Amino acid sequence: MTVAIRYQTRNGNTKAFAEQISAVAGVPAEQVPADLEPVDLLFMGGGTYFMRPDKAASKFMETLDSNKVKKIALFTTSGGPETPTDKALTKIAESKGIQVIGHFHQLMGGKGMKLLGSSGGNLKPAQIDEVKQFATEMLTKQ
Repeated sequence: MTVAIRYQTRNGNTKAFAEQISAVAGVPAEQVPADLEPVDLLFMGGGTYFMRPDKAASKFMETLDSNKVKKIALFTTSGGPETPTDKALTKIAESKGIQVIGHFHQLMGGKGMKLLGSSGGNLKPAQIDEVKQFATEMLTKQ
């Protein structure tokens, strides 16, 4: 199975999760926009800002082609509810004919995580375990 990881981040939080997925999947995590070869599974991550996905994440999703991406596993971070971003990114994928096989969301806050500002991404052990479990499940999902 071919796998790719792409993410959008402003403060480093989503990048930190992408790096944990990378450790499980054995492929590099790259920030969008980045070239994408045909893949069986794309892990796509992005932040939620004011109840919407970041424009860079949405724009990248709009470029996807179902002939090149078979399935997507979404991972998102936010300072609030996940539903709007999950639905928005899922809607884009489905409009392209790409199946979304799972979604991992992390509500940010607390020491090491930044809601606003220039840096964040210091994950707690429990967060690392959760995202690695998600990655493992998505990699074994048929």
